[in-house]
Amino acid sequence: MSATNLEPMQVRAHLAAGIAQAAPWGIALDGLLASELWARQKAEHRAAGQPYVRALERDDPPDLDLPLARCQPVDGPWHWAATCAHPDQHHERLDVRTWTGRVDARALEQVATELPKTVSQRQGRYRARRMPLLVTPTTSVTWQAVGDLEGVRELLESITSIGKKRASGEGHVLRWEVTAAPELDKLTAAHLHPDGTLGRPTPEACRRLLGDVVDGGRGRAGIRPPYMHPARQYDLYLPALLSS
Repeated sequence: MSATNLEPMQVRAHLAAGIAQAAPWGIALDGLLASELWARQKAEHRAAGQPYVRALERDDPPDLDLPLARCQPVDGPWHWAATCAHPDQHHERLDVRTWTGRVDARALEQVATELPKTVSQRQGRYRARRMPLLVTPTTSVTWQAVGDLEGVRELLESITSIGKKRASGEGHVLRWEVTAAPELDKLTAAHLHPDGTLGRPTPEACRRLLGDVVDGGRGRAGIRPPYMHPARQYDLYLPALLSS
């Protein structure tokens, strides 16, 4: 583990009405921090009138300078010392909500040079949608990490919602809580949920050091932001599934 001057911590997001998550495990803390830095970079480029290329559109996306320690195994890809979100209240079932969407015909008229006589609401790319949304009902979620408390706190203060369908009011954060966790060793804080299960996509070298902990099996996953980029994909041990 690098950056030995950085300390173990717990980060908690207090939520208004649960969180909608895309994966069978929670949102990665390093991904949240990186998204805020990317948003700031984009704003700076726009203010300066300069073009901005999204990280996912680059062949070799750069690694941002996050306020987290780096875990650098001997024979595996390095990753940030931070876990994915873990609900503080366990529920057997998820809430099933719905979201709807339909095309604004007036907006189409303004941006299109030519329109058909009718725009079908039942088929095609402009059809109306009514889709289910799975929401984890919890009043808060917790991450564990090793890093700079003030640096993490400063980045999180600007984030007001997390998860899917944020524009529709899902995942609203009431407040952030970033506290030191001196009772945790750095290996535990970097890889495990508060309940002792595997808390992040983990290379085999780190998984061996953790011993007998519950995980989500092996699979292809991202190791660090941007998680969806092909250059970040590896065969890893997956976090313990929230639905298990």
